[in-house]
Amino acid sequence: MTGDRVQFVTKLLIAVCILVFVAVFFRVGQLQLEPDERLGDYVGLRQSVRFQDPVRGEIYDRRGRVIAATRFAKRVFVDPSKFPDPPGEAIVVLSQLLALEPGEVGQRIVSRMSENQAAILAATESGEDPRLIQYVSIGDPIDQQLAEQVRGLGIKGVHLEDVPVREYPALDQLANLLGLVGAEHSGLLGFEHAFDEELTGERGQGAYVRDASRKPLWIEPGTWKPAQAGGDVRMSIDLELQRIAMEELHRGITEFDAAGGRLVMADPHTGEILAIVDLVRDMPGLLELPVLPKDQKRLPGYELPVGRYDTIRNLGEPEVHPALAKNRCVEHLYEPGSSFKPFIWAAITEAGKATPDEVFDTEGGLWRTSYGRRIEDVTRRHEMTWADVLVNSSNIGMIKATERMSFKDVRDKVLELGFGKPTRIGLSTESAGAVTTMKNWSKYTHTSIAFGHEVGVTPVQILRAYGAFARTGDMAGTLVDLRLTGVDPNEPAVVKRVFGPDVCVLVREALVKVAAKAEATMERVHGESGWKYTMFGKSGTADVPVGPAPEGFKYAKSRIGYYEDQYNSSFIAGAPFETPRLTIIVVIDDPGPEQIRKRQHYGSYVAAPIARRVLERSLEYLGVEPDIVHESEETEQDQLAAIDPE
Repeated sequence: MTGDRVQFVTKLLIAVCILVFVAVFFRVGQLQLEPDERLGDYVGLRQSVRFQDPVRGEIYDRRGRVIAATRFAKRVFVDPSKFPDPPGEAIVVLSQLLALEPGEVGQRIVSRMSENQAAILAATESGEDPRLIQYVSIGDPIDQQLAEQVRGLGIKGVHLEDVPVREYPALDQLANLLGLVGAEHSGLLGFEHAFDEELTGERGQGAYVRDASRKPLWIEPGTWKPAQAGGDVRMSIDLELQRIAMEELHRGITEFDAAGGRLVMADPHTGEILAIVDLVRDMPGLLELPVLPKDQKRLPGYELPVGRYDTIRNLGEPEVHPALAKNRCVEHLYEPGSSFKPFIWAAITEAGKATPDEVFDTEGGLWRTSYGRRIEDVTRRHEMTWADVLVNSSNIGMIKATERMSFKDVRDKVLELGFGKPTRIGLSTESAGAVTTMKNWSKYTHTSIAFGHEVGVTPVQILRAYGAFARTGDMAGTLVDLRLTGVDPNEPAVVKRVFGPDVCVLVREALVKVAAKAEATMERVHGESGWKYTMFGKSGTADVPVGPAPEGFKYAKSRIGYYEDQYNSSFIAGAPFETPRLTIIVVIDDPGPEQIRKRQHYGSYVAAPIARRVLERSLEYLGVEPDIVHESEETEQDQLAAIDPE
């Protein structure tokens, strides 16, 4: 063959190949753009969409400490269509390595293998391709070391996948606030649910063409959209303040043999919640109120068993997961007792119905109302000024002044202070509280509200209202909404005026004297003194209401209003006096029988010490300048001034 002929044949082959390639390319394009009608039933069956889940945003405390974050870990999954058959030995080996029950793992795998076999038989009869199950997840995510051991087993059909894992470094401090994420990594409860939109991000996706075995061939141009990671959220909570609050609350409920305790601390100027704690002790042996089916008759003359009852109910499911426990600071109501008096006192004073130096006949501490209700004072005096009525927490004086106000005026002020509606801090489970309707408001209600009964509040509600007394200057007497996120300078706090500034100064001056009495009790009972910051606050002690019986039941004894000799004792406070930086509410649930016997179950005995310690430690942590100078410190300062007058 001559050289010219070789070149001719070569060029001819190249031309033929080019023509074939062009024809194939043209045919593929034709099938893609204008497929034959006979192929209509099959168009799209080889196209799939794959989604990419975004990385969930992180949650930080106010100082940037991680509260919740996402990492990726390995999880075992099995392709039942390729798993060894018979599967028994492989299931046992895999289960033992993963520390799982072989019966449960085997049931999941074998059932899917059986479904695949049935699908193959059905496809053989119909002549179609079988649609096989190729994915069964096994167990929870595992660490890298265990993942390598799974790979080392070499079991056919066993694979590893990357899955997002939500981690909570502060779970022990914030369990019933954080909440949980579900299977799709979306928020279900708590912070995770409240800020789910900000944290979730945007899902990515892309279309691709696959072959008959469902393997990707190529990605359709312009269809790939990468996932966008979720945004981070910075909370108002300070983990160090949260730790201090938990430590002191735990100390207090243990010391006073209480069933539990609640604590909320906030910045009264911004409304930021800095710490929120809810603790419940495990106390075996507490009695439950006997119940009967609703259709069963009560026994005449039935008496309840004598003993200490469980007053904290409906806690969610903390035994399943700590994050499933209800947060009683926002969900469970209590009657505030005397800690409610500053609000009524301020309303009466501002309305001009009483003046601070007006003298009230307080009946020696024992009195009956016009409708015959017996009222007692803890501090028994024949007379008190209106200011001393608040300082000494006189029920009689408060009732006599409240009777000068109309039902509507008192109720309107209670609602204006935010009671009877949620604070809307962002938690979906928050309670609205309970305020008697105008229709049902009676003389009895009017008397009760004067000293903090017949009103149901949550700790966050009363702390928000108390902020009116902790704001200074022209802002005194105003409320700001509480918040669980850090302050955004572009979103100024919503401010609402409820009292005039002058009245709030009068209240704060009275509450300094109340706090001083509580501190004197602390020094006498606990030997604690030497405080650096001036605290102003008010104690409260109230019976624990029984509440409704479980659905479908009634109590074995009728007309049970309150548990006998079981109380909620509280203290609400702020500090320092001149320029308050913090406000706090502490509620102690059911102080122990020994505290009752010694008459040391009052809020000034059991809740005030906790509030005092938390405020002292928290203000020091925040670097707030002390406003109390003790005698030894004054002497030292004088000596330094004498050495260096500058």
